[in-house]
Amino acid sequence: MYETQKEKMNQAIRYLNEEKIDAWIIYTSEGSDPCLPLVTGVKTVGPGAFLFHKSGNKVAITSSIDAQDARESKLFDQVLTYNNGLAEELSKVISEWNPKTIALNKSRYEHLADGLTAGRMLWLKSTLKDVFEGEYVSAAPFLNKLRSIKTAAEIEKIQTAINITHDIYQEVFHKIHAGMTEKEMGQLFVKAMEERGLVNGIDRTLSMPIVMKDNIAHRGPSDRKVEKGDLVIFDFSVDYEGYVSDIARTVYFLKDGEKYAPEKIQKTFDTIHEAITLTGKQMKPGITGNEIDQVAREHLVKNGYPEIEHATGHQIGQAVHDGGALLGPSWERYGNAPNEPLERGNVFTIEPTVFLRDEGIHFIVEENVVVTDDGIDYLSIRQNELILID
Repeated sequence: MYETQKEKMNQAIRYLNEEKIDAWIIYTSEGSDPCLPLVTGVKTVGPGAFLFHKSGNKVAITSSIDAQDARESKLFDQVLTYNNGLAEELSKVISEWNPKTIALNKSRYEHLADGLTAGRMLWLKSTLKDVFEGEYVSAAPFLNKLRSIKTAAEIEKIQTAINITHDIYQEVFHKIHAGMTEKEMGQLFVKAMEERGLVNGIDRTLSMPIVMKDNIAHRGPSDRKVEKGDLVIFDFSVDYEGYVSDIARTVYFLKDGEKYAPEKIQKTFDTIHEAITLTGKQMKPGITGNEIDQVAREHLVKNGYPEIEHATGHQIGQAVHDGGALLGPSWERYGNAPNEPLERGNVFTIEPTVFLRDEGIHFIVEENVVVTDDGIDYLSIRQNELILID
């Protein structure tokens, strides 16, 4: 059950040594830190601390009623418990380790590496002031790598989620037709997930995916009725054993007498398909996300389309937006993520979108790929043709 966490903990110890950091503390309450499922997989209710030393020593400190999961996981060399509060046990461990540097989960830009609130950080510093005189550093640089560089087991789970997503898309596309509402189409996905015992990868519930014929935004399906001649975007994710897919498809509902989509719609799809191909060919370890984003962005503009309104792609893993390097422009809202280099084991979406709002043309085609030693492999089955619903 905890094999993935064992791999991630060993990866974390390696990064501590590479970054010359002596210790790492994950301090959490009510499972507040988003890195817990990735690193420990252990759930706690009361305040808890998970400590990692560069030597490989791993310690869990939990309330007495939370200790069972930590012990049964067999992930830790020690599981210490408390009744009154964890300050005493935490201070003892830090005193014994006598580290010169301690990493904490704080980050200015990366929310998945920013699990420590300001109040908890003040508590930690106050608690350890008599036993630690060294430097507190951000865990974000190595925590981003820990989340971003997937192990073989993680990639296998993502691949399974992607395969299931394709199966559900095929099933749904054989059932939809003009005259249905966005919600009615969305409910078909819910039924397919329920039959497979799965949930939506975005919110981990049996919720509908994005289904939209207009009013383009991050929103759930509405009561709008789909008509012949409409383009409809579907953006769907499933959760498989804690790992997710993220695949979007745009389909055209043929009008009476039509065998093909109008030329402008077909040309838009073809241009996006070309942008994905060119983007994928440039992706390899060492190149930055910003350089990759420019490939797709420039191709669309060169062909008379507006600039992409967001990043060309993001990472997926345990979250649909999994942090780390981003295939995006150097905009302030993205922080340093677009400047980070791609690494082997990163799993990205590629989604160069086009929104021609005045003309009612909107496309999201989203593929999932993994970075290899010298390029990428497609994990999703590429959409090579515009999907037509008769």
